Amino acid sequence: MVDDDYNVVEIIEGVGTAFESVRYADMDGNGVLEIIVGWQMSAGLKHMSIFSLRDFHNILLANAEFSWLTVCDMTGDGSDDVVVLRLPSVETGAVAEIFHLMPDGELVRAETRLSSGIDTISRVLTGRLIDGVPALFIESEGRFDEGGLVTDVCVYFDGNFTNISIHGASGISEETVRTHMLSTDINEDGIIKVPIPRLLKAQSETPYYAIDWYVFDSTGDSRLSLTTYHNINDGWFLILPFDWRGKVSLRRDDAVAGERSIIFSFIAGDDGPYEDFLKIYKLSGGQAEDRAMQPGRVMILSEGSAVYAFELLAAPNSFGLTINETLIKENFRLIYSDWLTG
Repeated sequence: MVDDDYNVVEIIEGVGTAFESVRYADMDGNGVLEIIVGWQMSAGLKHMSIFSLRDFHNILLANAEFSWLTVCDMTGDGSDDVVVLRLPSVETGAVAEIFHLMPDGELVRAETRLSSGIDTISRVLTGRLIDGVPALFIESEGRFDEGGLVTDVCVYFDGNFTNISIHGASGISEETVRTHMLSTDINEDGIIKVPIPRLLKAQSETPYYAIDWYVFDSTGDSRLSLTTYHNINDGWFLILPFDWRGKVSLRRDDAVAGERSIIFSFIAGDDGPYEDFLKIYKLSGGQAEDRAMQPGRVMILSEGSAVYAFELLAAPNSFGLTINETLIKENFRLIYSDWLTG
């Protein structure tokens, strides 16, 4: 600004039919923002340019084609990095490429492969692994033996950009392949978790699934963090204690108007019998709160026109399982729609 007016000191030009996006990021920590321009080249082709402004003149640092672009701190040093994702082409497979600007102005770029067989990128999350390392979680749809959704987990360390979730010769992050549900920090402890559905033993032809949520460390090793049951239709989920694993079955009971419920049962043997111990309700309609506090029932919360409650159908800690009112109240959550793929 000169004399209370703005003057043009530099013009950034490029080729393309339109701007795809313009982002600003301090990539080297010097307090001056770099400019990341995305150009729309055609319906299926996008091009990215990174510019640095020095003495009011732009300097082109890098160019790259991309399908998806994100700006995040992959090194944990407080400065932004640029990551572009490219879907597979006739010549190459899908890749992620990082652009990291050193304090001395040197631009470092490195790439790593994404899972073979992906067709589209659904979502990109930034977060941390269990050992505190920043990571990029790339959720893609494609053609895989165990489902149509996969998560690639990428980290940048000591100049190396690595997809830590690809282990075998298949070129696929096989541990994260599934049919539905997106990764998230479901219990809000700061660590992103990848959901893997697991079929429960059934009391009817209707299938019910538990969701096992896995976390990773920077070497690519994974471990089970927690397990949940999600009642998508009624909008709630329950964090299941580890000692319920392999010992619990579910069924639905909607026999009473305005009362939708799920019954949890202990499996005494491979083929039963099934012994009920917990019933969780979604109540609606007239006097829903009063019905939530009928004898034996415990109201959890009221959300809009719905009231949620539960009932212990067996004594606390029956069958050697952790079962009590406090646990159910603390482990009950509402579902957010962005965890689902459709």
